[in-house]
Parts: sequence; C-alpha cells; structure tokens
Amino acid sequence: MEKQRFQTISRQTPRLESVQKAIGAGTYTDDLRMPDMAYAELIRCPYSHARVIAIDASQAEKIPGFLGIATPEDAPQVFYNCSGNPPSALLMKDERVLTSEPRTVGDRVAVVAAETRQAAHACAEAVRVQYEQLPVTLDVAAALSERAEPVQPQIAPEDNIAQRREVSQGSVEAGEAASDVIVEDHFLTPPMQHTMIELTGCIVDFSDGEHMTIYSCSQTVFQERRILAEIFGIRESDLRIIKPLVGAGFGARQQLHGQPAAALISRKIGRPVKLIYTREEEFYSVVRHASDVKLRIGASRDGTLRLFETTYCLNAGPYTTHTPTVVAAAARKLQYRVPNYSFTGLSVFTNHVTGGAFRGYGNTQLTFGREILIDRLADALGMDPVELRLKNHVQVGECFPCASIPVSSNGIADCVKRCREFQHSIDEKEPLVDNDELRQAWGIAFSCHGSGPSSKEGLSSAIVLLNDDATVQVLVGSADIGQGSETMEAQIAAETLGIPLQNVRIRAADTMLTPYDTGTFGSSQTFICGNAVRRAALDLKAKLLAQLEKIYPEAEISEEAGRYTVRTAGQTLCMDFAQATHKVMFDVHGGVIIGSATYKAEACPNPFSVCFVKAEYHKKLNAIRLMDIIEVVDIGTPINRLTVTGQLEGGIAQGVGYALYERLEINGRSKRTLSTDFLHYRIPQMGDMPRTYVDMVDSADPYGAFGAKSVGELATVPVAPAIVNAVRHAAQTEVTSLPLCDKFVILPAERRCVK
Repeated sequence: MEKQRFQTISRQTPRLESVQKAIGAGTYTDDLRMPDMAYAELIRCPYSHARVIAIDASQAEKIPGFLGIATPEDAPQVFYNCSGNPPSALLMKDERVLTSEPRTVGDRVAVVAAETRQAAHACAEAVRVQYEQLPVTLDVAAALSERAEPVQPQIAPEDNIAQRREVSQGSVEAGEAASDVIVEDHFLTPPMQHTMIELTGCIVDFSDGEHMTIYSCSQTVFQERRILAEIFGIRESDLRIIKPLVGAGFGARQQLHGQPAAALISRKIGRPVKLIYTREEEFYSVVRHASDVKLRIGASRDGTLRLFETTYCLNAGPYTTHTPTVVAAAARKLQYRVPNYSFTGLSVFTNHVTGGAFRGYGNTQLTFGREILIDRLADALGMDPVELRLKNHVQVGECFPCASIPVSSNGIADCVKRCREFQHSIDEKEPLVDNDELRQAWGIAFSCHGSGPSSKEGLSSAIVLLNDDATVQVLVGSADIGQGSETMEAQIAAETLGIPLQNVRIRAADTMLTPYDTGTFGSSQTFICGNAVRRAALDLKAKLLAQLEKIYPEAEISEEAGRYTVRTAGQTLCMDFAQATHKVMFDVHGGVIIGSATYKAEACPNPFSVCFVKAEYHKKLNAIRLMDIIEVVDIGTPINRLTVTGQLEGGIAQGVGYALYERLEINGRSKRTLSTDFLHYRIPQMGDMPRTYVDMVDSADPYGAFGAKSVGELATVPVAPAIVNAVRHAAQTEVTSLPLCDKFVILPAERRCVK
C-alpha cells in the first residue's frame, strides 16, 4: 500500500507552547491571581483511620491574617465520587468534602483561609484536632480476611469488596483439559505516585455562593463542573472551570482534588481563594493501585493458548473513586487469542492511600504478570518467546477475548521486526556476556491499550471559526496537560483545510467558551478529539464550498489540497484558501463560516507495543543494571512524530521507575506515609536511564483521524515486565513482585554510546 503523503501531520513539529514554556513565560495555576484573593490550606488527618472528637481553632484565630475555618459541619452533607469519569453505576458516591471520620492518611478534616500563604500555613498548623484512632487495614489480603473490619460499612458491610466484576468466555475446565502445559503464579505490584512537576492546585471564587469560577490543573473540566454543581446545589451554567497550562497529570488530575474544600471556604469568607498542595500532600492524595493478581495460562504442545484465568484485585483505598472502572478496563486488554478466558476483578476497600487513575489504567498491573507468565510458558514449551506471542496474537478482523468490535489495524509483526533490528545492531557491537562476574540477557514484553475509554463512552466536539484573514480559531473542550494534544489538534485542522499550521489558533478546556469533551483520559485526545476536530474542519470546508456556490450559481466548484476551482463555460478561476475566504467574507452574497462537529466513539482501536530490554546481573553483588531499552509501537498514523517520541521516552522512564524502585511506603507501626518528598521516594533521573531506542511503524487505522491511534498510556505498559524478563534470564531466578530493589542491588546505568 502506497504511503500517504501529508503536509502538516506525521512530521516532527515543535509544540505550539514550547517557546513560552522554555523561557518561563507559561502561565500555570499558581502563577494566577484574582482580585482580593486569599489563601487556603487543608487540615489533614495524620492517621490511616480515626474519628474526629473535637476541632479547636482558637489559637489559629489569633494569628494575624486569619480569615476563617470550615469544618465538617459547615460542608454540604452529601456524598460524591471525585472520579472525572462520566456518570456510571460503577462509581459509587462515598466521599465527603470534609470528614469527621477520616479513613486514610491525609483525609480532609478542615480548611482554613488567611491573607497570605504563610499565614494560611501557620493557621493550619495552629488548629488542634483531637482524634480517636481506629483499626487500620492497609492491604488487599488483610482486607479480605474474615477478621477484617469494614472500611465502608454502608457499601461493603461484610467483605470490603466494593465491587466484583466477572467476565468470561468458554470455560476454565475446557481450557484445562485442552492444555498440555499450565503455568501459574501470584503477582504483587506496589502503589506508585504520579510525581507531576507541577503541584496540584486551584483558585476558586465562590464568594457570592451562587456563581463559581475555578482555575485548576484539571484533566476533566466538564465532569468536575457537573460534580461540583451537584455538591453545592447550583446550576452547571453558573459554574465555570478554566484550565491554564498544566505541568503533567498522568491520571492524578482526572478527579476533583482540593476544589470542593476551596469552594467551601471561599463561600464562607466571601472571597476567592488559592489552594496549592505541598509535595507531601501530593504523595498521599492519590496513587496507582497496588495489585494482588493470581494468574494461570495454559497452552497445547504446539504453543496454542487454551486458557487464561485471573483473579485481579486492586487496592482501592477507602473510597471507590476510579477503582471499578480501572478493573473493568483491565478486563478488556488481552491481545492474545484464548478460547477459554476467565477474569474475576475485585475492587477492595482498605485504609491505604486512595487508588485512582494512572497512566495504563489497570492494564499495567495485569500485563506485568501476564507477560512474565508468557515467557515462562515459552520456556516450558521450548519455544522462542517472541514467536509464541506472535503465534497467538489477535489479527485484523479478530476480537480480543470477550470483546465485541474486531481489531481494525495491527502492526505488531512490524514492531517485532524493528525491535530485532535494534537488538541486532546492539549485540553486533556489544555481544552478550556470561562469565564468572556477570551475565547479560534480553527480555521482551508485548502490550496493547485503547484509543479512548475501552467502554467507548468517549465524546468530544469542536468548533472551527474562519477569520477574514484566512486564519482559523479551533475551540475544543479537551485538556492539554502537557502531552501536546493542542498542537496535534491544530495539526489535524491545518492538514484538513490545507493551510499552514501557523494559521491555526486553538483554545481549549474552558467550560464557558469551549464545547463539551468527556475529558483527557483513556488516551483519547488524538483519537476522540482529533476526530471531532477533523469533522469540524471538513464541515467548515463544506460550508465554504456551499457559500462559493451561492456566489457562483452557474459554476462547477471543487476543492483539492486547499485550492478552490471555479469552472464556468467560459473560464476557470483558481483560488487558494485565503482568496476563497476573502471572496466568501466580503462578497455581497457572502457570509461567516463556522464549522462544527461532534464525535462519539465508534470503536476503541488498539495500539500495540513491543519492548526489548537488555540487563546484566552481577553474580557476586546480587546486583542488576539496565543496559538498553527498545520500544517500537504501532499507533496508526503518528500525528506529531516529535511528540510521540517524547511520549515513548517518558513512558519508558516511568516504567523503569515502576520496575526498579518506585513505591509509596507506609510505616507498618505508625501507619503513616514514609514517602513524603523526593528524598524518600526515588524516581528515575536522566543519569539513571539506560540507552533508549524508540520508533513507530507505518500503519493506519480506519477509525482514526488520518489513521491515528493512541500512544500516551501504551508507552509505559510493557516496560516493567520486559525488564523483569531480562532480569529473570540474567539472574536465573523468578520474580513475582515489584519493585526489584527489594530483591537486588540496583546499579546505575551506563549511558555510553554503543561502539
């Protein structure tokens, strides 16, 4: 198939806001200020479970600048779910703005306001809260034991299971009977913090108690507007949320954070307030779910998969938030043909830090154990682990287990081919070593994800306004949180209209001025919002042609590559986009052209990834070092190759941290978090990263704008299991849990170039 040629997309294009950020001129939430603005700070519970006996603010009231305090009695007496997902029966409401029975470390007990940030902190420190400590359950196994106390008695009074999800096809018994080899194990993954560069924060003006304006680092402005309107009993049209620049999200901002408490204290003192988290608050606000996963995979002697069975448990913490939808998403991510498939997913309440959305959304935890077992199965069958995966991989026209829409594009074989080219080049210059001191080995993993929510509930809309100078203004409700989606949406508009990218301006994520979008989650921006933008641009183009037909009623009018041709019996007139715009705008029969469109997900095309990792094991030190990581992806048509490369490199870094040393730690005796800053929570730095090689294969999906699929979450998913598979071959020992620093000394990477 001939490769399609593009003018604007599928190129290495710098982001629209990159210079603004590089010179320090970008405006983030904490850079903003409202007239007469005060500062707020939360009083949080230091215990994992307690009951508030009394709150004494008498000393806080004496501090200069004190403006007020709100306690649980002042807050709306309603429950809500902070998840930034559309309404769903899965998302039970069990959280309050402020609580008198905190169920985890950092639960919100009260909020104070003062004239300055320093005064607000001093006031919060001066508030004295008397607590009665209550029994604590921190992990899934303890929560499911018969002696466990219910964490949420009104929802799960007997077993701490918030929700159970069962998905199956075929039968386990048939799979067992058809399998000559069955491998099984029990896998544990830790809670992981998002560690965004920008601290979470908001500015809220609810001073009149009727109209609310919010500036916040949000991924889901329209969902948050809906939830806040329900909490405070106001109309959504009286509530405006504006997203400034955002310093990353990774899922942490796919939910309400401090906005309800800030709104409460703003209303009480009659002034707008700014509330910015500390780094310590970030660590106990939300984490990737810790998982407890039991897996069985069976195959016949020829390597055909016959059985996949899992019991998949996620540690929800004390509130439902995203957990049931994370479990549901994981059930839809098996990219291998398996006739007998059984998935039992449990959302389990504990007193751990609340689990929420995180890049990978449940896929990361399940893929970890699955890809390790696939490798073990290959060993047991005497097969090449790559060939075993390719043999059983779904193909175009086939469905994932328990899925209803067939796979629409698949470049996994090309991903493998490109990875092997990288691998061959590396090994040719640095052959694998196996001696008395160390042993080197390669490990691999495959992964997939979705483009938009796997439930196909993604919905977006776009408006494209044509200006008389032939520039266009694109309005979208989606939130760019640092991944570059606004640049890619502008590229799609430019490509569709046949105009230069510099002639496109974009405004996004302002609930008063931009149209509805489900939200920035589920790797949906390029696919869901991108389709809306393309349709809106096509609508503008169609209306431009229709207007030209009114101006030239006797002519035949056509458009190709941004040039408009008017043919009459006597002559042919050719116009570029600017000339056509001028004619339409200023002719006596002209008009204003506005394109608009909505896109509701018709499918959830799967992008695919292959990851190869080279690691070495130092036998006398019981130490490991990562040498090389290769990741090649099938994401359909890459809209912006520079941005995709950045997503892959960043996703790999996050996967390295997950595999080697990242874990939110809680002291077993005090039940308090030990991970409170970057001295006590290790994330990879540039010098920690091994040599990294990334690429994307040529592909195109029929559902995507210009054939595009997603990449954002996919990039992280295969990295940890590929690292573990390399380590298990090098160290010749099995690994079933993360992080690897529990079992090995981690040596710094050697970033020298391959000679």
